[in-house]
Amino acid sequence: MVFTGFFDTLMVGKLGYESLAAAGICNGVFFFISVFPIGVSMAYATIVGILQGKGKTSNYRLLARDSFITTIGLSLVASAVIYGLVTHFSILGQTAQVQELAVPYMSLLMWSLLPMMVFFFAKNMCDGFSFTIGGMVITLTALVLNIFLNWVFIYGNLGSEAYGLNGAGYATILSRIFLAVSMLLVFFYSKRIPISWHQFIASFSESGRISFYKRIFAIGFPSGLQYFFEVAAFAGAAVMAGWLGAQELAAHNLAITLASVTYMFAGGISAGSSICVAKAYGNKNKENIKAYGYNGLKLGFIVTVLFALGFYVFNKPLAALFTSEPTVLKMGAELLIIAAIFQLSDGIQAIGVGILRGIEDVIMPSALIFIAYWIIAMPIGYYLSHYGSPDAVYYGVNGIWIGLCIGLTISAGFLSYRFYYLLRST
Repeated sequence: MVFTGFFDTLMVGKLGYESLAAAGICNGVFFFISVFPIGVSMAYATIVGILQGKGKTSNYRLLARDSFITTIGLSLVASAVIYGLVTHFSILGQTAQVQELAVPYMSLLMWSLLPMMVFFFAKNMCDGFSFTIGGMVITLTALVLNIFLNWVFIYGNLGSEAYGLNGAGYATILSRIFLAVSMLLVFFYSKRIPISWHQFIASFSESGRISFYKRIFAIGFPSGLQYFFEVAAFAGAAVMAGWLGAQELAAHNLAITLASVTYMFAGGISAGSSICVAKAYGNKNKENIKAYGYNGLKLGFIVTVLFALGFYVFNKPLAALFTSEPTVLKMGAELLIIAAIFQLSDGIQAIGVGILRGIEDVIMPSALIFIAYWIIAMPIGYYLSHYGSPDAVYYGVNGIWIGLCIGLTISAGFLSYRFYYLLRST
């Protein structure tokens, strides 16, 4: 999913830095709004893991039913919020050129939200049963499809009109519809998943006392807030970068796109660790809880060190993938050096959130993440980017990223300590 955004940005960047900036602000705001329902859907895998640990296999179909209804409801609400923002885009304070390009593109992204969330429903249910390869194959196939459709619609190949930035929007809609349909087929017809299509449909007519809405929101609501606070901070950073100018926003977009790609490797380790911890938590195996949590953190540390070195050593060539404009290239390369520093913190805090969710500890982590980003990181980023000498290394868009780096480090430290503390005290 993040690679889709990566290639969208890469291909849109060829149209000019205004299109690159518009794509950045739209994708940032889109995920700012959609990340809460995505975070809620992460609870589905955790609950499946806990049910497996407790041996309550007869309840799977009811969990699927309630999860699907929750997904559709949250999708409609999020789509309405995006529509409201499309009609009032000027409140983001972007330049006239960026706003002109961004509004129609944002409208197209709105239509891709529902199929994207249906995909996450089916994927997270499959992940809970430790069947992840189906989702991997589908997402990689959709990635290839999206790149091909970008080539057709953005540049006007194979007889298509050249839609520019909007072409990336059309490609996104079609690729996400493919994601939803394919993932549903895998979910309902794979032999690895103990829920059939007929069982799922029949569950809607059941009037039993068992439902999972309370459990979904008890775990999912704080989890959604965790992701919301984090993505909202990065979306806010994009807005602040846009206040500085289109070139600053373009540089921010290329750097955050690369950082998002590397983050998802840690995110994958986080999801896997969370499911394994949840199963151990379900059968009350403290030693396995500890082993899965500790080794998840160790594996995340190793992976993020490698990415940090890559960003530091290859900052200029990586930035040059997106733009040849000298000012944007220089700013983007500098941001990648800062991104190299917070790779470690970013990965560790992602895994910390996952393993704590596996033991149903979600409320305190949400509060910690809010404080780290919104009480500390964002004010520091704003202050550094606007005050001081223009020649200072922390001035401008660099200051925003230094603030984010501080927030990530604080979040990683608190979340890791909390996991150690909870296991030691039980």
